[in-house]
Amino acid sequence: MLKKVHKTITDYHMIDSNRPIIIGVSGGPDSMVLVDTLSKLVSNTLIAFHLNHQFRGEEAEKDALFVKEQCEIREIPVIIKSYDVPAYIKETGLGSQEAARKIRYQFYLETAIKNNTNLIALGHHANDQAETIMMRILRGTGTHGLAGIPYVRDEGQYKIIRPLLDVSRDEIEAYASQHVIAYRTDKSNLSMKYFRNEIRLEVLPSLMKYNQKLIYHLHYLAKMTQDEDIYLNKLSREQLQECLIEKNNHIYILNIDKLQTLDIALQRRMIHLILNYLKLMKEITFTHIDGILQLILDPHPSKSLDLPGGRVYRNYNQLIFTTLPKDNKETYQYEITVPGEVHLQDVNKKITTYLTDTFKKPDGLWAVFDYDVMREKSLTIRSRIDGDRLDLLGMKGSKKVKDIFIDQKIPRIKRDIQPLLVMDNKILWIPGIARSRIALINDFTTSFLFITVEDE
Repeated sequence: MLKKVHKTITDYHMIDSNRPIIIGVSGGPDSMVLVDTLSKLVSNTLIAFHLNHQFRGEEAEKDALFVKEQCEIREIPVIIKSYDVPAYIKETGLGSQEAARKIRYQFYLETAIKNNTNLIALGHHANDQAETIMMRILRGTGTHGLAGIPYVRDEGQYKIIRPLLDVSRDEIEAYASQHVIAYRTDKSNLSMKYFRNEIRLEVLPSLMKYNQKLIYHLHYLAKMTQDEDIYLNKLSREQLQECLIEKNNHIYILNIDKLQTLDIALQRRMIHLILNYLKLMKEITFTHIDGILQLILDPHPSKSLDLPGGRVYRNYNQLIFTTLPKDNKETYQYEITVPGEVHLQDVNKKITTYLTDTFKKPDGLWAVFDYDVMREKSLTIRSRIDGDRLDLLGMKGSKKVKDIFIDQKIPRIKRDIQPLLVMDNKILWIPGIARSRIALINDFTTSFLFITVEDE
């Protein structure tokens, strides 16, 4: 079994540094065998982490004490935490397993930060993978769901690794017996009130009457699907860049004409990617995905679909995903210094200002002004407010910003977060859309103020 675990670690490039490895240790056979195998296979410092979820009273306290004693015997540092997950469930309304997982992962990441590492090892194995696949099949899933538990998963700058994912529960228990590895049995794993336990104790044993290798077949189904997922997601990310018009923390805007040139399988993958980026995938079903695909095909220039936590709609040839509410009234305003830099966290953009004594066109989105007529004036970048008007270049008088947005077919959801450059109370520039006739450069300009806008 050690050779198999070593191959998994190597094949999936799980450990790419000498930094410590945080191991999630429950005290069960999986985590205790994980501690033993890693201690024999890697030279990294190992740090055990155990969380008492306060579900099982005295039994949970005995688990924590057992983990502490076993780690001390092995001379492995151990961190024991306790958290009132039942109270957290009452507070949040989350299910017991979801709440426990959320708190557990939060502590994993905190422990990794405190120990200056990015590696967190968990003891999931092939049977866990098979159970996950079967649960998703019964609940309903697409091909992405068949990928199951990933061998390696990035959590920002941290990495969750699962070295035992290619070995079965039987192999783990046989290894524990052969090497005399003590472990504790969690009686809640026998409770039929948990869906996963029903799958493990009833559904899979029943199906294995027809195929004794079912666990391995489901495991390899997940393994193959993960490999295909990696490849297809790479293609999807490349195509997404081709179709992308704009994005920020709350919005993704795609070109529908370009989308329609792609195979429907890639369109579906791209939708998944965007919903993941916007953290909207949790309650998304096939019906939602199909509804979004219909929006792409629908010739009507303006239609929308509500999603759990957001919505997607069509605006002429644009497909817009957003987490902003329909009537978004949040505003922002930032002071601008010259020269200087402002980061617009609301819309994921950076504004840069600089002065020159000659005109030299910069790259990207920019505007230039005669700074000689702007000295001592206050400059801000802000979202729009009711009644905003612009002295539009090329016309007499002023025009409502709202009407400019309508004429330019700017999506309604984007209008409320579009940055406006303002001098005192006068709008100078709507980046990428329009500029005013105020502070135009001329033959007598000696100080050029350049303002650029970049995505972050």
